[in-house]
Amino acid sequence: MKRILTLSILCAAPFLANAQTATSSRRADVATSTAEARFRQTKPKLNQDLLENTQQAPELFPGEVEDVGPQYLVMDKTPSHRWIQVYLDSQLFYTSNALLTEKGNQDTSLMVTMMEASLNLPPFALGSGQAAVRAGYREQIWLYSLDDTSNQLNNLDFDVATIFLGFQHNINENWTAFFELDYNRYLSHDNDYNEFYVELMPTWTLQRTFKFSDESYIAAAYSGAYHWTQTDPDPVKHINDRLDSIASLSYNRELASRLYGQLFYRFQWSHYTENHDRNDFYNTFGLGFVYAFSDWGAIKASINYENRNSTDDIVADYGKWDTGGGLSIILQF
Repeated sequence: MKRILTLSILCAAPFLANAQTATSSRRADVATSTAEARFRQTKPKLNQDLLENTQQAPELFPGEVEDVGPQYLVMDKTPSHRWIQVYLDSQLFYTSNALLTEKGNQDTSLMVTMMEASLNLPPFALGSGQAAVRAGYREQIWLYSLDDTSNQLNNLDFDVATIFLGFQHNINENWTAFFELDYNRYLSHDNDYNEFYVELMPTWTLQRTFKFSDESYIAAAYSGAYHWTQTDPDPVKHINDRLDSIASLSYNRELASRLYGQLFYRFQWSHYTENHDRNDFYNTFGLGFVYAFSDWGAIKASINYENRNSTDDIVADYGKWDTGGGLSIILQF
C-alpha cells in the first residue's frame, strides 16, 4: 500500500442544553468530539486509475468516520472496479475525561465498533482529475467502562446509525476535495434503543499536500460542517445547531514497509447559530501509527490530547487524553 497519509477532521461541539437533556447530550458529544486525524492515502502522482484503485482506510480515532466520512487507501496494483465495500472496525481505548467535564474528570475504557456497507460508483473524469461518488449505511456501537461497570458509565452506551452520500474529487496530484452528506440518529441502549438525538450534517474538505519524498509529506486542510440538529424536549430542540470550521496540519511518513506514522495538530471553531453567545474553540495534538498487514486489514495505535474553551459560561472547558488501538478489515466485491 502506498503512499501518502493525510487528514481532514471534523468534530462536533458539546451539548449541555439544560438539565433534562444533559445525559443524552454528553453521549452525542462524546461520539462527535473524539473525531481526530485519520489516515487518507493518495498517490504522489495522479493517474487515470487513482479513484478506481482505492480502499477505505481504518479510523485512527473513534468517531472520525461519523463526522467526515471514510478515508481511502490507494493500492499499488490497479484492480477491476469493485462496486461494494464492507468496512469493519473495532477500537479499544482509554479516555481520561469520559463526560468532558472541567473538574472531577472520570476516566474509563471505551470500545467503539463500526460496521459500514457502501455502493461505490465507477470513477469519472472531472476537469484535469477524477471524481467518484459513494453511498451507504454505517452503524457505530459505543460501549463504556467494560473493565468496571460499578461506575455505571455503561448506562451511557449508545449507537449511531448513519445514512451517507459522499463525493471525492482528486483535482490534481496536490489538491483533493471531499464532500459528504450524513443523516445521523443516536440510539440509547439504556432506553430500548430509542432515538434521543438527530442531525443532518453536510461536511466539506479541501486538502493540499506538500511532498518531500515517496515516504513523507505534509498535509494542510480546511474542513467545514454544518449541523442541523434536533434534541428533545422543546424549547431547546435546535440549540445545538452550529457551524464547525477546522484548520489542520499533519506530518506523515512511511516508517517501514506497510507501517505509517502521523503527527498532527488541529484547531476547530464551533459557532452555535441558535445561541450566538456561544463559540467553542478546540486544540488537538496527536500521534498515530497504522500497520497494514495485508490488502484487507490493518492494526493501529494512537495517543492524543484535546482541550476546549467556550465563551458560554455554562459550558465546561475541559482537557482530556485518549490512547488505545484497534483492528480494521476492508472487503470489496
